[in-house]
Amino acid sequence: MQTWKYAVETWTLGITSADREEFEDKLNEYGKQGWELVNIIPQVGDGPSGRISVNFNQIVFKRKVD
Repeated sequence: MQTWKYAVETWTLGITSADREEFEDKLNEYGKQGWELVNIIPQVGDGPSGRISVNFNQIVFKRKVD
């Protein structure tokens, strides 16, 4: 039976072109340690004028436990 270990990182910067290089660096850092990105969970709230906005993201990784 395959067993997995999970890690969750809070990402407070955007995932737009302005922050893309830093985001890719973070993903590559986890990848070099054997982690695989499995999900990005946006944490939303009320923004200006009652619009929904993303306050931050939770990025979820997994890797196989030997």
